[in-house]
Amino acid sequence: MYFELDDGEALHKEAPETFYIPPREQRANLRPGQLVKLVFRIEHDETVDVERMWVIVEEVTATGYVGSLNNQPVSTDELQIGALVPFGPEHIIQIYDDE
Repeated sequence: MYFELDDGEALHKEAPETFYIPPREQRANLRPGQLVKLVFRIEHDETVDVERMWVIVEEVTATGYVGSLNNQPVSTDELQIGALVPFGPEHIIQIYDDE
């Protein structure tokens, strides 16, 4: 099993009227504990599945973030809740707002 993250900014450029993402300033200024949604492209058994999943920001790094997966993927058991995922602002498609 292998996964990579889709570039949310590129997805937004392809369909700006229907694929909304938060402004870059918000995506670039997250704090630990915030919840964000990323697009995972999961390759296994010669198939590719795409899943949108929530990740909890654990750490702010020089190049972006490290977060822990907050969903169990439907397509595989090899990637588990709590798995650490490095990502950048370009990968974020949604920021959870509890208000």
